[in-house]
Amino acid sequence: MQPETIPAADRKDWQLIAPTTIVHETGSPRFATDDWPFLYLQDKLIPDLSIRSMVVLGILGVAMIYLFLPKGRGRMRIDGRMFFLGAAFMLLETKAVVQLALLFGSTWLVNSLVFFTALILILLANLYVLKAPPRRLTWHYTGLLSLLAAAVAIPLDVFLSGGIFWRYAVPCLLALGPMFFAGVIFARSFRDATDPDMAFGSNIAGSVVGGSANPFRCYSASVICC
Repeated sequence: MQPETIPAADRKDWQLIAPTTIVHETGSPRFATDDWPFLYLQDKLIPDLSIRSMVVLGILGVAMIYLFLPKGRGRMRIDGRMFFLGAAFMLLETKAVVQLALLFGSTWLVNSLVFFTALILILLANLYVLKAPPRRLTWHYTGLLSLLAAAVAIPLDVFLSGGIFWRYAVPCLLALGPMFFAGVIFARSFRDATDPDMAFGSNIAGSVVGGSANPFRCYSASVICC
């Protein structure tokens, strides 16, 4: 469009678009970087709304446990393995979203692919346990810890260039691969649980704790439950 060629009567409906200036109340504005990609926060802090939400959800979760615990059940026992699997899954999912957003952009498509891939990996893990039930979980714990260690040790900037395999497949494997091994461990542990309802409840409680810890991870470093 050439505004100067538009009739004067219609020119008033057009506004000039130009670079704008960030107005910051105090100090200098904090610009977005790879380790702080949050345009909507002025400083490195957790918003009060997030803290209040975590407190409210925590109180509701504990209250519902005590209100709906079956009578005569005795003291509630937490399944430690299932609890930490749930918490770790939520943290791992958030880590994958942040890492892939740094590589591919923070878009709804990237987030949707992360969630879709997580569900597919969990489905494959369950099918694997049904078709070829593992007798021991040693190798699955080894694979899980190895991928987690590799994801921590390898910096993301090495994937900024290269072919499609190196730039897309490898970082996705490092970010989401542990979910397959975690899914196998979860499915096998849940199948062998002597108290399935308590095991599943422990897993949900762990996912609540992991979900509540997600703001700390998101704001400092960068609901799907099992």
